[in-house]
Amino acid sequence: MNECEEIRKAIDNYLMKRFKYRLSLVYLTPDNILTTRRNSRIDLYLRIRKVESLFPPDSLIIARIGFQKERIGHGSHFVRFLAEIASKYGYKHIGIESTNEKSASFARKLGFHSIDGSNYAVSVEKLISFFNGLK
Repeated sequence: MNECEEIRKAIDNYLMKRFKYRLSLVYLTPDNILTTRRNSRIDLYLRIRKVESLFPPDSLIIARIGFQKERIGHGSHFVRFLAEIASKYGYKHIGIESTNEKSASFARKLGFHSIDGSNYAVSVEKLISFFNGLK
């Protein structure tokens, strides 16, 4: 199993456990994009990038994230989990792509910095420190 498939499996297991799904939700595309199959409670689209783009190299980039129930901690809990996965597999940054007002506010709350006004990034190290400071 390659690294991207391992990340897919870890995220799939996380979502299945947290949201009590019995069937796999997460698929890996040939160009290393993780996406959830359509369902009413979770919408996820995540890019795995080793090379530099708009985002720094070695980034996990959240292109789309949504939960049916908002403002109850699902997003923060997922980003915390994603930081742990990123650290385990040697990724240095987490990004949030093409934000709207709500997701930009969410990114700033977690310590992300703006790259260009609509895209945000943070180092995994800084994100883990942020979450450890909440304990």
